[in-house]
Amino acid sequence: MGYINFNNAGSSFPEKSTLSIVKKYLENEKSIGGYLAESKYKKEINRFYTQLSKLINSKVSEISFLQSSTHALNFFINSINFSKNENVIIFDNEYGSNYLNLLNKKINHKVCNLEQNGQVSLTDLQRKIDKNTKMIFLCHIASQCGDLINVEEVGRLIKKINKNIIFVLDACQSIGQKEIDVKKIKCDILFGSGRKYLRGPRGTGFIYLNSNLKNKINPSLLDIKNALIKNNSYKIKTKNYPFETFEHSPALKLGLSNAIYQINKIGIRKIEKKIRDLSFFLRSYPFDPKKIKFYENINFLSGINTFSIKGFSSSEVSDFLLNKGILTSISNNQTSMHYFKKKKIKDVIRVSFHYYNSLREVKFLIKCLIDLIENK
Repeated sequence: MGYINFNNAGSSFPEKSTLSIVKKYLENEKSIGGYLAESKYKKEINRFYTQLSKLINSKVSEISFLQSSTHALNFFINSINFSKNENVIIFDNEYGSNYLNLLNKKINHKVCNLEQNGQVSLTDLQRKIDKNTKMIFLCHIASQCGDLINVEEVGRLIKKINKNIIFVLDACQSIGQKEIDVKKIKCDILFGSGRKYLRGPRGTGFIYLNSNLKNKINPSLLDIKNALIKNNSYKIKTKNYPFETFEHSPALKLGLSNAIYQINKIGIRKIEKKIRDLSFFLRSYPFDPKKIKFYENINFLSGINTFSIKGFSSSEVSDFLLNKGILTSISNNQTSMHYFKKKKIKDVIRVSFHYYNSLREVKFLIKCLIDLIENK
């Protein structure tokens, strides 16, 4: 049975070419060994850096390949020293794993509430920034709510108030479905996942680190790739890929390299338009608002749409759709404690579209939802 994948915010279906190149590489490892295979595919593997830098408008040397977005943020947070007076600012859409990293480090933090339309209140943000604010964290598109946030506006404000504040952008749900320019956004850190809208393999992620920060970090995980031993001491190699270590999966890196190449080949603006059109079609359908509630602002749609249906638990809706051949997911208060507390709800059903999804598939989703509601 073939499934309709409306869980792209969890894990997209990889392209056939990505699966093929990973398989072919692993077959080479089997026949000539891991080191020689990596050397043979060096050019294709390293295309990861050029393709990603093209996608986000960065320098090649500002990117590091990692196992996941969680690893990326964890490595960065643990590479920065905080004084007891310094604080960070987060927003009430912050992802649970990101928040856990702050709690684990016992970092002082303030929470900014997003406005009713899902956008950042610049007035509230400006009020919360003080002389001890070291970093500001923001999700471009949250996992549990698909409102697309105007991050360029936020970046301009932050740097206007204090250019030394580190602006950290979580692009896990936006990279691959939304045009991103780190220079326009003015973010210092940007991290993301390979398995979501980039359509890469699981076990892949990345972090962008602005060159200006390289001398201010002390990577928490060291080996001979990112550090140099000298006279019973060591020095961090800050020129390239500061968060990378020697051991990684070249096969997965090669797969992500190909996936990003395909995104660039199609064109991110074309992808963005297709995804938004699918979401707009869903949201334009005249559902009974007393029976189904959507949580995104229709003026700031992305590929992620969340909802709840009166009289049904999220699990019941998700299971019903799965039996119809539709993959969805459920977001709960562990994905974003502050968001669900503010909304006074326990969880939501999430459907997330990608450019390879079709209008016919979205129409089938609508039909299934109507059948569920009307046959209660």
